[in-house]
Amino acid sequence: MQTKALLVGINKYPDPRNELRGCVNDILDMEYFISEKRKVYAKQNIKKLTDKQATKKEIVTQIKWLIEGAEPGDQLLFHYSGHGAQVPTKFAQQEKDGLDEIICPYDFDGTAATTLRDKEFAQLFAGIPKGVHFIWVSDSCHAEDLSRDPKMPGEPQYRYFNGQAALQIATQYTEGLVAPEKAVYKPFNGALLSACASHELSADAYINNRFNGAFTRYLIENLTRFSETKNMRTIIDYVNKDLVKNGYDQNPQSEGTLENEYFFL
Repeated sequence: MQTKALLVGINKYPDPRNELRGCVNDILDMEYFISEKRKVYAKQNIKKLTDKQATKKEIVTQIKWLIEGAEPGDQLLFHYSGHGAQVPTKFAQQEKDGLDEIICPYDFDGTAATTLRDKEFAQLFAGIPKGVHFIWVSDSCHAEDLSRDPKMPGEPQYRYFNGQAALQIATQYTEGLVAPEKAVYKPFNGALLSACASHELSADAYINNRFNGAFTRYLIENLTRFSETKNMRTIIDYVNKDLVKNGYDQNPQSEGTLENEYFFL
C-alpha cells in the first residue's frame, strides 16, 4: 500500500483585493495531522503547493503525479484551500442550475486556460481505479459539486471572487470546454468533503488568534477525535454542528462512493 497527498493552499493572489489569510495554515495543519499526529502519510509522499506555485498548470501536473500508478489499497488525499466560484456552463443539459463550480488557481484570470472546472476534475479523477481510498477536501466557496470564504474579527470574509470578477468570468468563459459526448458520467470514485453547499460561501476564519478555513479547522478537530470510530459522513455532520454553534452560515457536504468509509484505511 502506498500513501500520497497533494495539499494546495492559496493566500496571495495577484490582485491584493482577492487575498486570503487561512489557506496555507489549512494545508500545514492537514499535513501535520496526516503525517505527524496520525502517522499514516509519509512526509516524503506529501507535496504542497502554495500561493504563486499553485498555477493551474502546476496543480494539474501534481494531480497527475498524485494518481499515477494508483492501485487498489492505496490511500490518496487532495486538499484544496483557496477561492472558489461558479461560472455559466456551456452545456446546460448537464447542469440544472446552469453553472459550473470551479476553483481559482493563483493565475486565475477568468479564462478557461486558468480555470479548473468541476468537469475537468471529473476527467482527471476518472482514471482512479476502484479500490483506491481517494479523499478530496475542498475548502472554497460553492464547494459542493466542487466548492470558500473568510471570517475575521468583526465582519466575515469569504473565499470567492468579487462580483466584478464574476462578471468577467461570465463573459470570457466560452473556450476549451469538454463536448457533452466526452463528459464523464459516473459516480465519483472517492469521497468529496466540501466546505459548503454549491450555493453557499465558505469562511476564512479567525479562531483562537489564528486564521484558518472554518471548515478545515473543525474538520481536523473532529477527525482528531473520531477518525478511528466514525465514517466521513458522520464526521461532516459533526462539523456542521460545530459551524452552526460558532455562528458560521455554511453547510459542509459529503458525497461520493466512499463517504460512508473512514478517513483512513
